Amino acid sequence: MNMNDNGVTILDETVRWRARDAGYIKGTWEQIRPHIPEFATEEFQCNAKGPANPYVRTVVRLPRSRVEHSIPVGIVSNSYTLAQHYEIGEKCLSGIAEVGIPIDELQCELGLTELGEWMNLRIYFPDKYDFNPGDDNPLALRLECFNSVDGSSRLVILLGWLRFVCANGLIIGETKVELRDIHNKNMDLANIPDIIAAGLRVVQQDRAQLTRWHRTPVDLENIAKWADKHVTKAWGKKAGCRVFHICESGKDVKLTDPFASGEATEKPVEYTQPVPGASALASNLYDVSQALSFVATGRTNPEQRLAWQSEISRLVLELGVA
Repeated sequence: MNMNDNGVTILDETVRWRARDAGYIKGTWEQIRPHIPEFATEEFQCNAKGPANPYVRTVVRLPRSRVEHSIPVGIVSNSYTLAQHYEIGEKCLSGIAEVGIPIDELQCELGLTELGEWMNLRIYFPDKYDFNPGDDNPLALRLECFNSVDGSSRLVILLGWLRFVCANGLIIGETKVELRDIHNKNMDLANIPDIIAAGLRVVQQDRAQLTRWHRTPVDLENIAKWADKHVTKAWGKKAGCRVFHICESGKDVKLTDPFASGEATEKPVEYTQPVPGASALASNLYDVSQALSFVATGRTNPEQRLAWQSEISRLVLELGVA
């Protein structure tokens, strides 16, 4: 972790988005805003005097200094709507301000690919929005948005929770008031503040759900059956095996023979490191949710990570019903 002259912290975190590395920085919006590139669409042609392709356009990153040149980052259709990263960030902050939260000191994390065509922006809310289960390892509320300017991914904005002790994230249904918009002529960024404000108004329902999970006991026998059936179906046997053993011991495992026969919980394993914040033996649904979150957050592909984190609430519910 390093700090730049303007106060921005360079984080150790990296992800892989569509075979491209993306790194993260941390700071206030005012500090990270200068690091966000801007883009434009231009005609798709071989040279300035040649004919343009009438069906597609080129997305280019605009120069960020006097010594830079524009650089193409993608090809999009004529109906494509370019959503600037910085504009999305500003709309998100407007939505947060609508519910009375001062935005000047909010901590943000910005993930960008090398050319900046993909962005992951995270905005962390004040401590009063935290959920503390009583173990002094609170969950912090954060807003996440994902955007690409090359037409390869949808714009996604949602609210979720992060456990600082282990950097695990999960998304619960109540605050999952989200935007998953396609970059076409119908995209309307003006809706973003209202979507975020609506999500923030139901944060208390998320806390109530987390409290119910914490108060709902579970036993290891049912966890094993659930891991073999529901987790395996959703995420595969390897993930089902890891989730079960984290619930059983508080430690992660690696499979010593991935091709061994049997259910997920029957696979031969070797214990690795303790999972930060995990109980030595999961005793309630909240403990189980944290085991799921640890495995989901470990995905290096951000789109898969988001998909898995979004499934945690459903998987916990399936165990609770069982």
